[in-house]
Amino acid sequence: MPVALTLYSDKLFQIPSSLEALKPKAHVNAFLNTDDAVPLGVIKNANAFWHTMRVKWTAGQIDAQHDPDYAYYSPLQPASAYRIVQGFNGSFSHSGASRYALDFAAPVGTPILAARAGVVIDTKDDGTKGGPHSRLAKHANYVAILHSDGTTGEYYHLKHEGVVVERGQTVQQGQLIGYTGNTGFSSLPHLHFGIYVAKFHGKYVSVPFSVTDTSQ
Repeated sequence: MPVALTLYSDKLFQIPSSLEALKPKAHVNAFLNTDDAVPLGVIKNANAFWHTMRVKWTAGQIDAQHDPDYAYYSPLQPASAYRIVQGFNGSFSHSGASRYALDFAAPVGTPILAARAGVVIDTKDDGTKGGPHSRLAKHANYVAILHSDGTTGEYYHLKHEGVVVERGQTVQQGQLIGYTGNTGFSSLPHLHFGIYVAKFHGKYVSVPFSVTDTSQ
């Protein structure tokens, strides 16, 4: 699974190109998309390194090129039955990295369908808490699907044990992937859906997208 990774440690040194002295390196970025070993740096003391090491990562491809004209399938069907309660630049929580996202109001347990075909790269469905407080964000249940253009489609606030797909599974557009809930940073039962591009330092950025009005 592709991952944009950043490794931090004050005991990490740059890989020397010759016999020159080792130079400190506060962090190093790496894009990992194979099982091959990737040299990140040099260390002098393994124990000291492990005690100071930190890692941040984001699933997805950093070189993703999203097509803004691609029409995504509405993840809740029929589309006309579920109103959008927060759109792009929504004042409640759609700002910064999540600027481009849609929130669909839906009763807990509403089926969620894949808006675009891809491979499931991450899931979580053990969260039981939710409410209108950012400190609860870590409890959100979700499914992340990698698309052919390197972007990820991310579906958030699923109910407890509400994911029906597994990591590594290929899904088709319109396929059932889970059920809506109210977990994480959520003020009412709904589905948060957005398209994202991975960045280093554990960051990501959302991109504009359009959802087809067709109900099926």
